[in-house]
Amino acid sequence: MISPADEDLGPADVIIVGAGLAGLSCAFELAERGQAVLLLEAQPWVGGRTASWTESDGMRVESGLHRMLGVYRAFPDLLRRAGIDPDAAIIWEDEVEFRQPVPEPPAVFSVAPLRNPLQMLADIVGHNDYLPATAKLSMSRFVAQGLADYAADPDALDRKSVLEYAVEQNVQSAVISKLLEPLVAGIYFVPAAKLSAKVFMALIAPYLPNAAAMRVGAFAGGMTEVFAAPLAEAVRRRGGRVRTSARVEELLVEGGRAAGVRVAGRELRARHVVLASSIRATQALLAAKFGGEAWVQSLLRLPTMPAVTLQLELEGPSMNVDHTTFGVGTSLACFSEQSRTTFRGLAGRLSIIMAPADELIGLPVDRVLTIALEDADRLGLVVRDRVTRYRMVNHVDDFYSLAPGHDALRPPQITPVPGLTLAGDYTRQEFVATMEGAVVSGQLAARAVLG
Repeated sequence: MISPADEDLGPADVIIVGAGLAGLSCAFELAERGQAVLLLEAQPWVGGRTASWTESDGMRVESGLHRMLGVYRAFPDLLRRAGIDPDAAIIWEDEVEFRQPVPEPPAVFSVAPLRNPLQMLADIVGHNDYLPATAKLSMSRFVAQGLADYAADPDALDRKSVLEYAVEQNVQSAVISKLLEPLVAGIYFVPAAKLSAKVFMALIAPYLPNAAAMRVGAFAGGMTEVFAAPLAEAVRRRGGRVRTSARVEELLVEGGRAAGVRVAGRELRARHVVLASSIRATQALLAAKFGGEAWVQSLLRLPTMPAVTLQLELEGPSMNVDHTTFGVGTSLACFSEQSRTTFRGLAGRLSIIMAPADELIGLPVDRVLTIALEDADRLGLVVRDRVTRYRMVNHVDDFYSLAPGHDALRPPQITPVPGLTLAGDYTRQEFVATMEGAVVSGQLAARAVLG
């Protein structure tokens, strides 16, 4: 995706900083409407937190384990409009597993109400050895009350953690340990005591109108090759320019207006700048120019949280099937055997979201691998003594904190600075920190640019 020619860095109508899903989405919308777009990405590849690349030893690595949900609308619509067939990009799995340390039984649940309604009903009614009927009823009441409170006063929910809210609603301890804790850790890398109850309900409430379309799918290849790079090419086909390995050093401001950016000491001019970079990078660029101004203080106070992913190539598959699995009570918060989906052709490929990330991110990779292998043994995974290559990918400051009390600090896309707009899942939109949220934030930013 590198565009080496100097003319690629010439003046533009809009400069977009960051080629993750938010930046790609914004760039596509603006290029589609005739804007001269220059999309800048610091990494040698596009995709941001939804990226994949090949290491120097030939190992294919991804930024982290991601899943496509059937309830997403903006994301698959963007792919179609860009000429990317979602059905070719996604391998639908339509089930998730909660795996406990052996010899406790696992539980596999269908999550495709339209395509497999009878199995989904049977899974809900069954698996009583995993969760008894009274516990399931407890969970149902928790979700129903949470959605009602989310509709009535979402900000009140943001003052409580998922754990606090569950205890307040008399949720059974089995539900907390076997459903809530694994889901929270697997999706957001933190324990239920550190996730806002509002954020948890935002995983459900915005998707209710499309709930019947729920599915879970893996990507049929690395995310950069499957959708990020094709989205960048779609921007180019519409007259936009995409430049990778182009780290923005400074936001240019003249007469109180955003006038461009500085890259490798060179000033690039535009009538509008969209900051779609990671939250910490955006905060640094804004603090340097507007750190004393009132409008940016909430954003500068918005903390970040880490994420840790461990990726293993194996001599053979770790599991007989590839589906999203939550490792109950272990550091393997969420994982998948990807040798039949994303990394077909490999003998075995296990991708793991590790938790709690804030305790693991500072450890040496060999220590994290040891922890993962110990918990893999507990879960009955065939991993030990079969690892051929491995990588740990850390995200230190790329995610905004989802702890209680932080949601109100998220900024809108529109800023009071003429010519300056924000994009990213940390900006205000109802789909919070998801791929859908990133796409929607980019679309909202494009609308702001267009006036």
